[in-house]
Amino acid sequence: MPPLERPPSPTLDTSPPPPQSAGASGRRVIEVAHLRKLYGSTVAVDDVSFEVFEGEIFGLIGPNGAGKTTTMECIEGVRKADAGRTTVLGLDPARDANALQERIGVQLQQAQLQKRIRVWEAVDLWASLYPRTVDGRALLEQLGLTEKRNASFMSLSGGQKQRLFIALALI
Repeated sequence: MPPLERPPSPTLDTSPPPPQSAGASGRRVIEVAHLRKLYGSTVAVDDVSFEVFEGEIFGLIGPNGAGKTTTMECIEGVRKADAGRTTVLGLDPARDANALQERIGVQLQQAQLQKRIRVWEAVDLWASLYPRTVDGRALLEQLGLTEKRNASFMSLSGGQKQRLFIALALI
């Protein structure tokens, strides 16, 4: 059996969280303990552990191939870890993927929409996919897209497209 190939380790921001805002409770929303994921003999994620608290801004950074995307996919319930324990909002992503996906939103590295879809149409479409949702108009306002609600996706700037995808993830 060939030796396991190890990617460069991701760098975790382990500095203490900034002072919490008045609305943050400080409860643990993500817990990852000794996460490990293999693809054949390649170790994609090796013994990664961290916690994220409500109201905290957290970054997972590292070079290409360090396992950041695989780690996120395990947290989202898209991939099953080979070892370790992960909980998100008290749910096990591997066991409770459907329940978890009803409670979280994900903004991918790269995403695309049909180029002629209007901003409000995309928001309405996403909202129609979920039994309970947020107010799309309020979301567009919070993200500074109210004036672009009738604009087509292809006419948005790169930053506006990213904000639209954040809105869709929050629905």
